Amino acid sequence: MTEQQVVLAIFILSFVLILAEYLHRTIAAWFGSIIMLLYGHWTGVFDTHGESLEHAMLGWIEFEVIGLLLGMMVFAAILELCGFFEFIAIKAAKMSGGDPWKLIVLLGTFTTLISLVIDNVTAIIIIAPVTLRICIRMEINPVPPLLAEAILSDTGGVASMVGDPPNVMIAAEAASRDMDHFGFNGFLFRLGMLTLIAWIATLGYMRWYYRDWAKSKPHNVESLLEEDEWNAVDDRKLMYTTLAILMLTVVMFSAKEFFHLEIEIHAIALTGAGLALVAARPVDHELRGGFMHMITEKIEWAALMFFVGLFILVGAVGNVGYLSDLAYWIYDNFGSNEIMLAVAIVWVSAIASAIVDNIPFTAAMIPVIVSIGEANPSVDIEPLFWALAMGAGFGGNATPIGSSANVMTVAISERGPRPITTKEWARVGLPVMVITCIVATIFIIVFHGILYSSV
Repeated sequence: MTEQQVVLAIFILSFVLILAEYLHRTIAAWFGSIIMLLYGHWTGVFDTHGESLEHAMLGWIEFEVIGLLLGMMVFAAILELCGFFEFIAIKAAKMSGGDPWKLIVLLGTFTTLISLVIDNVTAIIIIAPVTLRICIRMEINPVPPLLAEAILSDTGGVASMVGDPPNVMIAAEAASRDMDHFGFNGFLFRLGMLTLIAWIATLGYMRWYYRDWAKSKPHNVESLLEEDEWNAVDDRKLMYTTLAILMLTVVMFSAKEFFHLEIEIHAIALTGAGLALVAARPVDHELRGGFMHMITEKIEWAALMFFVGLFILVGAVGNVGYLSDLAYWIYDNFGSNEIMLAVAIVWVSAIASAIVDNIPFTAAMIPVIVSIGEANPSVDIEPLFWALAMGAGFGGNATPIGSSANVMTVAISERGPRPITTKEWARVGLPVMVITCIVATIFIIVFHGILYSSV
């Protein structure tokens, strides 16, 4: 076995540990990274360009992605402390009038909308526990609403640069290559209509699949309708202040692209989060004293650490040349027609993301697309990045491990009486993946060279 094959074996072993859940995914990713570090020192297999191996590995980490997610997680943590998300959930339950299907539509729509401004993993972490509580109180099966929130947020997040972690990674790579179309506005403009159509089709399929559940009669509706949703809000002033700064941050995401501002997206997110923390003055003096501690407790540090380990694993495989080999294989088989090449990436990405979490797959695929462009400079790789965003986002719907938001949803469902099974998820998610990828294929064929072009 060659040294390069050993690196690939470490990569595969790490992914097996991540998928099989023998270890927590973060521990598995860091375990693989440590083995890569030790093996690299032992053999010198990695090309470090004259730098230390540790310095080279730091260069493999996309700190832009880490910074953006951290900033949005701070916003989400503050709003959760205010009671904002529980307020929305109770309001949605009351607006549904006890109708289970209306509850799905309202909660699914809200989760999708907040996934446009914060990543869908954070959105699920916040809204799913509240949804589970409401379903238990209404004595209805919580699986359909939880599935709807995850799948609709996965689908809707495709249209946002910050809504889906794969999009964050694609935008960071595009920015490093001076591609101007992958900003906040660019994602909404080029993927917004596609995502809306896919989102409606997804909702339509779920309405058909859960037609019997939608007829179920909930209990305790009267007491829920009498509940005052404002009682869930612990600090209105803090909520309004944080929402205002969050909206300003989102406006800056758009302004950066529109006015070509010399500031990175992750810097905007972290600046906004910092301002929100500075402006936070909780009414409760006891809360004020431990405010920062409570914020840091609610940030998903394990997810951020997982990304770090993941980037190192993918960087190691790319460093020894395997991603370039994959790029040449894809190009040799599909490169004769640029439209078919983009379509192939949609479906390859979707199928792979159904088997492997779409975050590690995207991390592995981005250098592949870059290598395709380096192998043949005449190929416009911007449509390939858009195809990757579509395939990874829509393909992640297929299975419980297809996206990190799915994994979190299943974990939260296990707190209730009816955990989501892989079989139940696949019955909904696989058809949704096929439907949405067909929509994406049509858009690629029709708008290649128009919406999806570097021109």
